[in-house]
Amino acid sequence: MDGPDVVLDEPLPDGRRLVVYSDGSEVVVGRAGPRPHPVAGWEWLGRHPTPTRYRVLLPSTRRAVVSPEAERRAVELLRSLLDDPQRLDYDLTGGFWVPTPRGPVRLGQLYALLHRPVDQPRVERVLCVVPDRHLELPLADVWTNLLLTLAVEPDTFFRVAVLQGVRTRRG
Repeated sequence: MDGPDVVLDEPLPDGRRLVVYSDGSEVVVGRAGPRPHPVAGWEWLGRHPTPTRYRVLLPSTRRAVVSPEAERRAVELLRSLLDDPQRLDYDLTGGFWVPTPRGPVRLGQLYALLHRPVDQPRVERVLCVVPDRHLELPLADVWTNLLLTLAVEPDTFFRVAVLQGVRTRRG
């Protein structure tokens, strides 16, 4: 039985794997489980597995070849939606905080979005939320998608978010 070829098999931070086929279909394989975060001080949910290395998909490892013009336009659109402090933060760090009724969310690192719950001021959570077929989009379009979802449908964002870890914030 012939089927589409595997064109991408990438590990996800939670231990599962993203498998993409030549026909464009995607599947996430494996059971979600906590993984150690590269930053000290994170308490991971459930059991602490044997430390393993993982990699976050950076723009250079994305499977889509995005033209410089598409990338430029995506950044231009994103920047047009940000307020001045968010725009400055994005320009300096590649990330920015988005206020929500449930507390601010920091966009800027794939698979590791920070959330500071309004009802738990000393807690910071790591969430994983990505739009469908996110690896085919310019990275700025991923942030635009999540920004608009947080602005218009925050309950949907938090409903689909996968909790990766939690830590107590200092000060």
